Amino acid sequence: MRLTQQQLEAHLWGAANILRGKTAGQDYKNYILSLMFYKRLCDQWECEADEAIAELEKQQGRAFTEQQKALFRKRGEHRFNIPEGSRWGDVKSAATNLGEVLTKAMRAVANANDELRGVFTVDWNQPAPDGSGRPLIPNEVVHALIQHFDAHDLSNNSVPGDVLGRAYEYLIKQFADDAGAKAGEFFTPPAVVDTLVWILEPRQGDTIYDPTAGSGGMLVHSADYLREMGHHATAAQYFAQEMNWGNAAIGKINSVLHGLEADIKAGSSTITDPQFLEDGKVRKFSLVLANFPFSDEFWWLKPEQQTDDKKKKDKLKKEVFGKEGYKDPFWRFGRGTGFRAPPAGYGDYAFILHILASLTESGRAGVVCPQGVLFRGQPEVEEETGEFDEDGNPVIKRRKADDEHLIRKALLDGRVIDAVISLPLNVFYGAGVPACLLILRKDRPKARRDRVLLVYAARHYRELSAQNELRPQDVMRMLVHYHAYGDAGKVAKLVKQYGTRIRKQIDLREEDEVGRLMAEYAPQVEKLAQVEKDLTAARKELGNAKGKATKEKAEVSVAKLEKQRDKAAAKVAERDERIAESRGRAEDDREDVSKVGEELVALYADPDELLKHARVVGVDEIEENEFNLNIPRYVDTFEPEPRVEVKDALKALAEAERSVRDAETELGKLLKVAGYARE
Repeated sequence: MRLTQQQLEAHLWGAANILRGKTAGQDYKNYILSLMFYKRLCDQWECEADEAIAELEKQQGRAFTEQQKALFRKRGEHRFNIPEGSRWGDVKSAATNLGEVLTKAMRAVANANDELRGVFTVDWNQPAPDGSGRPLIPNEVVHALIQHFDAHDLSNNSVPGDVLGRAYEYLIKQFADDAGAKAGEFFTPPAVVDTLVWILEPRQGDTIYDPTAGSGGMLVHSADYLREMGHHATAAQYFAQEMNWGNAAIGKINSVLHGLEADIKAGSSTITDPQFLEDGKVRKFSLVLANFPFSDEFWWLKPEQQTDDKKKKDKLKKEVFGKEGYKDPFWRFGRGTGFRAPPAGYGDYAFILHILASLTESGRAGVVCPQGVLFRGQPEVEEETGEFDEDGNPVIKRRKADDEHLIRKALLDGRVIDAVISLPLNVFYGAGVPACLLILRKDRPKARRDRVLLVYAARHYRELSAQNELRPQDVMRMLVHYHAYGDAGKVAKLVKQYGTRIRKQIDLREEDEVGRLMAEYAPQVEKLAQVEKDLTAARKELGNAKGKATKEKAEVSVAKLEKQRDKAAAKVAERDERIAESRGRAEDDREDVSKVGEELVALYADPDELLKHARVVGVDEIEENEFNLNIPRYVDTFEPEPRVEVKDALKALAEAERSVRDAETELGKLLKVAGYARE
């Protein structure tokens, strides 16, 4: 049976519900995702073997014996090697020590395939912390998970690769929602990723790199863009580094499921131990996308040193920071590079300069940053000390410019900052600080080499209970502003181009949401149909009942079934209400896309109004502002108070005064009842 994407998602999330709360913190996501991938590998191995055997039988015009089939399975060619004794059937047939059996099977598969090394990081046989020797995840829970996954074939026969890939991304998103603040370590909201990808437009032949990859979303969305443009995902090459082994494993699985053949390095810091090197310097790529850890205080420490106490950290700080700052052995910043080393307390520019050093001479990058990188750090200043020299002149003290100011100045002097786009607050998991998108290009068109586009996009978002969300129409605003780059003549065409694309995206999202709801409530729909059938039979039996006892029994049965029917019908009604909400939201978004398109065309026809949203600023003006890139310095972000008519204000004042009088009267009554006479 072929599974729809929504049926598969419901099935996979059902596995998560079995394990939730039985592992440390949010670790359960790594167990579920790795088990799903292992099942996929095993099922696809069997599928490939069956297809090859069927093809040979067809060519030779005869049926193979089971012994011949078994021999072929050992010798047959497969995308991945699943060693004998480590296949799904071997795990399923085990009765005891399932955690140990499963862990050994997964590790055997990883060891048999270079591409899968580091994918299976979880230990299903991990002992409980109480020293009892029992496994953290009981045997019966592992058994329940295996039985759950065994219910569906996950090979291409039942689940095409693109369906499984999208379901996997959905599962990561669900885990991110469940993890809350900690999700920022491995997940960037898809709308933000799409904005970066559509701004930078991956091309055939690109080498695409993410230095802090998390779950690999930047790479996957780049491949999706290439497919949308009519290319194969492998038209580009993909590279990434991720410090956290568990997150890197999720990213590796994600890339395999999407057919990227990505080279993902894990377990070390991109800053202290970059893994892609050439001749002692960092390797260069044509396209870099990143969402690095914001304002990392200990960016200069290796992962194993970050657990040290403060005394050890202070000693290490003296060793790695000299008079000229951090001594970078990979020539990204510091002596001879033209860039100051970042300050010890903020790692943002360490990542930005690593990204810049990782770009080819025609390379481009899109980076998620805290807005502090736009204005932190003071320029060189001269200050009066309050003292006077022998001639009576005030003594002037010169204070050196801060490192971050000097780095930002060097980036602007080098003309590599192409655009800055501010984002709404609270669109990232666990990051409440204001964020922005920083677009870097090494080889910029001459017409905009001395200019920087600044976009204020913080006004537009959908407010949700836990965080804010960028809507498709909000993404459209940013894309039109960026690709127009101040040219009003381009806007109408861009509005049409992105309006068409984003409406399709809204349609697909609506289809997915409705499909998920249909899959989620399918058991209740089936139950309602069965209860209706049983109720019809029970009523017929009641009509034919003879004798008081028989009739009473039939009435009880009908009443019981009616309650079950009402309960199931309420669930189905709940589904229909949620579907209506989803369709209504999608329709609102489609209408908003049209409205935003009209608004953008009108904005670019009115320069004064455009200044409230976006502006192309000359580097000379930025220099006059001491290389401060804080967007409100250049774009009018002021939100005027809503205009109130005098008559409305007088009416509101009268109502307020009446409320005060009513409250005083009520208070007097209460005081009188309590025995306090008012004078």
